[in-house]
Amino acid sequence: MASLKFIHAADLHLDSPFAGLKHLPASVLERLKESTFAAFSRLVDLTVKEKADFLILAGDLFDGENRSLKAQLRLKKEFEKLKHSGISVYVIHGNHDHLSGKWLNIDWPENVRVFSHEQAECLPFLKDGKTAAHLYGYSYPERAVKTNITDQYIKTGDAPFHIGLLHGSVEGGSEDHDVYCPFSLKDLERAGFDYWALGHIHKREILSMKETMAIYPGNIQGRHRKESGEKGCYAVTLGDGGPQAVFHPVHDVLWMEQEINMEGLDTAGELIRLCRIEKEQFRQKGVPAVLTIRLTGGTPLAAELKQAEVLEDLLHSLNDEEDRRDFVWIGKLQDYTSLPADREQLKQDSVFYRDFFAVTEQYRFLEQAAAPLYSNSSVRKYIGLFSEEEQKEIIREAELLVLSELLKEGGGEK
Repeated sequence: MASLKFIHAADLHLDSPFAGLKHLPASVLERLKESTFAAFSRLVDLTVKEKADFLILAGDLFDGENRSLKAQLRLKKEFEKLKHSGISVYVIHGNHDHLSGKWLNIDWPENVRVFSHEQAECLPFLKDGKTAAHLYGYSYPERAVKTNITDQYIKTGDAPFHIGLLHGSVEGGSEDHDVYCPFSLKDLERAGFDYWALGHIHKREILSMKETMAIYPGNIQGRHRKESGEKGCYAVTLGDGGPQAVFHPVHDVLWMEQEINMEGLDTAGELIRLCRIEKEQFRQKGVPAVLTIRLTGGTPLAAELKQAEVLEDLLHSLNDEEDRRDFVWIGKLQDYTSLPADREQLKQDSVFYRDFFAVTEQYRFLEQAAAPLYSNSSVRKYIGLFSEEEQKEIIREAELLVLSELLKEGGGEK
């Protein structure tokens, strides 16, 4: 059996607005706004370099349903590069770039094949004049496709390989994305395909199955701190030995998280020095970066770090002179520090602190800790917007703030 090689990517989100970042220097903000386009250009260059037979784009090519002319023209330009290299492109549209939006329509080059929005269809891939693979896909006709459509993916003909393209949510998968086109692993195995090219989830993942391989490649460019780490695509080879997949990063700007343990640190100067060391280490990677730094450990600075203006001043100092091409911008400082006091020892030494921790530890959600606020309907509608993780963080910060003040003032009776 002849082998087949292709690149699988998804969730390009071209022309993402990067909202909420207007405070950045103009050059940094412009680099971020261009990063989705730059990442896709890298993806195309990789596809040519790898001499792939074709490129699969599994949904959400554009960030919004009313795609801009700029985004379409930039996409067309890259498609034409692939055309000149004799490389086909297979596209499905997802919930962000569904086909009910409004836009100025332009024609794609003839090497681009877009799957139907009426039902899943089968398109052939020809190599040396012979059918080398059947590809199956479905484009969203509207934003919210809530039904399981895998029964429409029916293996057809005697092609050497069968590949499914699906933009949707695996059963029991990520809670960070709305559920569209839900499916189970059994649904994928039942189709009998060699490979499933998935999209929609922005964190890359290889789904474990015996009879087939299914991959979420994630998006090609992170757009905020929750989309941290390397972003890219998979180069997939199908042959006698089964599918083989290799991840390739193509991101243009790296979003990362880093922890700094402040145990024993007692001056702001030492903290700034450690943060700058971290920044320079990331700068050596050769890719601009946006960092979230998490401050942990017991330190005499904990009480001051609970003050928003202190963290803001630290950010300004650390981001000074980052208006450069190889920027390493600190987007957020997260304070998880505490005063250098042993929690368990405090409980043993003081009835007051034992009772204090007994109260704070019983609260798991903000609704419990802030019951009077939740009883007010005008306040409740805003408090309810916090995620479970955010609620726990608010409770933790409140506990640390009170504890810092108590310890600073010598509170608590033995």
